Amino acid sequence: MMLVALLATGCTPTGSTGHPTTSVPGELSGPGQTLVQASAAPEPSGVPGLRSADPFCSAWATYAGTLQALGIAASFGKMSGDQFATLELAAAPRLVEAVAEIDDTWPADLAGERAIVDEKRIGPHARRARGGVDALAAAGVTPSELTTMSADWQSALLGRDPQNPVIERPALAAALQAKVDAAARAYGAAVTPFAQDPSLALGTVNTPATDAYLAAHCPDLAASGVGDAL
Repeated sequence: MMLVALLATGCTPTGSTGHPTTSVPGELSGPGQTLVQASAAPEPSGVPGLRSADPFCSAWATYAGTLQALGIAASFGKMSGDQFATLELAAAPRLVEAVAEIDDTWPADLAGERAIVDEKRIGPHARRARGGVDALAAAGVTPSELTTMSADWQSALLGRDPQNPVIERPALAAALQAKVDAAARAYGAAVTPFAQDPSLALGTVNTPATDAYLAAHCPDLAASGVGDAL
């Protein structure tokens, strides 16, 4: 098993000469953190856990897999600011949905940690993703187009190549791509870059019951590192 301690807010700088590795993070740890590789075993394509029969586990896989894809792209993708903003906006509609699915399927056993997870652990990423969706809407992306983008991102996660630092996505229709590009330019100019956003620093969040639940009930995620204590 390859385990990478990664947070989208705590990656090595864009353009790093290192090689990407993959595992779904326990979530991102904060600015200044680096990738730590424990082994070099090859990994299968696709984000583990996306097809779990447990909707809480599958939603968490989408959430964590999205953060992983963005974090690795930020560290190793050698992308311009506009290119990364486009990638982040491509992920935003599905990330917002995944957070809502986690909330809708929240286990009763974790009631005591729900507020801190909602506010401190998932919340910062959810709020940023909602801002991304707002930017898309402001650029003229329609609700049906947001649905298309969400489905495309999920498809990209299902087929993600762990050796490719930038996740491959289905091509958008030209008119929609033009809207996304316009939104990305405005969004990139208006927000702190993803890997430098201090609001995404999660290193002080302590949710042991949630970590233990993920490790025990979501085996595909646990095999990739999700459920490890932050």
